[in-house]
Amino acid sequence: MNGMWMSGMGALWPLFILFWILLIAGVVVVIGWLLRGKTDSPLEILRRRYARGEIDRETYTRMRRELQEDDR
Repeated sequence: MNGMWMSGMGALWPLFILFWILLIAGVVVVIGWLLRGKTDSPLEILRRRYARGEIDRETYTRMRRELQEDDR
């Protein structure tokens, strides 16, 4: 009886390894996805601030021009 139990568990070890590999890969992918979404360009942040009404058009235009000059 004990020999049958051991042989049954022996056949499952590749599934345990596969499970952990998939779990770790999934965590890495989710972390990468979350970090990638947090890297907005300064120009994109400026656009959002203008769209929310935090800054007026004159300020937006001036800051956009300054940011575009910095890229050159």
